Amino acid sequence: MPGASTLDLELDPAATTPIYLQVSQGLSRWLQSEDATPGTALPSERDLALQLGVSRVTVRQALALLTTQGLLERRRGSGTFILPRRIEHPLGTLTSFSEDIRARGMTPGARILDFSLTQATPQEAMTLSLGASSRVYRIRRLRTADGVPLAVEASVLPEERVGTLSAEGLTDQSLYALLSARQLLPVRALRHLRAVNADQDLAALLGVRAGAALLMTERVAWNALGLPIETASAHYRGDRYDFLMELT
Repeated sequence: MPGASTLDLELDPAATTPIYLQVSQGLSRWLQSEDATPGTALPSERDLALQLGVSRVTVRQALALLTTQGLLERRRGSGTFILPRRIEHPLGTLTSFSEDIRARGMTPGARILDFSLTQATPQEAMTLSLGASSRVYRIRRLRTADGVPLAVEASVLPEERVGTLSAEGLTDQSLYALLSARQLLPVRALRHLRAVNADQDLAALLGVRAGAALLMTERVAWNALGLPIETASAHYRGDRYDFLMELT
């Protein structure tokens, strides 16, 4: 970890902001920069206090806050470790998981959990504007970034609109990239977002404890002709993913 000068912590004892918050904010900026290496340990509280010219109590308060914010992990008997940077996804944009991950300099991945072609349920037929006997592809994938599991995505797509799909074609590319190649890229979607807790299945897939906080989204997407092209749900790790909304 760099010294205080590299961190550029401009601490002002006369400011109304408590020193521990100033330290926390300065460390937060560094932790979310390219200089911070996920998985590495921070110096001890004593060494940090010496580097920053503050008390150990101040450092302890700052680290505790950063831990609650999901930037650090404190391991009993081992120290304080840098957690991987969180993924931020703007709610107002219709981008794929793969695009989000590549934009952050990481490599997206996918493992097929389920792939089938079956008759649409009455609810799916209504949502996708299909006939009662229409068939749909059901695709469930574990999505990763640099090999780390981040999300479980489940999509339902109408066979009559997307044509023939294969599981092999969805392990190394975005589903939206495949649809784009067929001139079927979604151009509009409605998305619902809510917080849920991981059940045993999702916990095992995502590498979190059962009951851990997840972000769940449900969406319906339409193509340029105004036809529903996909209904989908996804569960994202709450400790790694943030959804952002810009207000004007």
